[in-house]
Amino acid sequence: MYADPSAAQAVLKQLNRWYRKKAEPHGTIDHYYRGTRMSYTAAYRTVMFLFSVVMLSVDSVLYFVPDVFADKSPWVILALKIGWVGIILLAVLALLRAFRESTVVNDDGLIKINFLGGEARLKWTEISSFRIKPDDNSVSLIKNANTKLTMSLSYDGWQDFREMAARHLNPALYQQLDYALAKLDTKRADLPTIKKLRPPKWFSFGRGN
Repeated sequence: MYADPSAAQAVLKQLNRWYRKKAEPHGTIDHYYRGTRMSYTAAYRTVMFLFSVVMLSVDSVLYFVPDVFADKSPWVILALKIGWVGIILLAVLALLRAFRESTVVNDDGLIKINFLGGEARLKWTEISSFRIKPDDNSVSLIKNANTKLTMSLSYDGWQDFREMAARHLNPALYQQLDYALAKLDTKRADLPTIKKLRPPKWFSFGRGN
């Protein structure tokens, strides 16, 4: 049976758009970090829960139904067992990411908290550019080539983020980011990587006209 990759991509795009439409404008108050916590939407968590249930159901068939391994060579059985472990890890990681990953925005900047509890921080003053990938439902806030903080468009709380960014982010960069977020689902405007802000030409020394 042949699966059309383009059809799968189209389904994923529609699913990502649905996640964005279901997102709540406000996150939850985080007293520990003194900010607003942006977490995955209820819609995203529900889909990931169902996905994990399906994966674990398939896993149970592979492991508990003896006929699956009937008349199979030892190498095939080994491959199936490795696949069984892989499916368990995939299902567990999907659940952990959906229910534990989040980003806190406060007056200092952003704190990305992964599903293991690790933190990555980025100050508002350190953000020099951004990149939006609607197909991946991601927004990357970039400090330099080696440092960036990536958030999901499937989070609740994007209105809180935009309000905080309006107060603390470079005004020109904020206008570009806010416009890109506002136009995200209106006729799919082109959203290229925004280049780093440069000083006005009269502050650039040693360059020709």
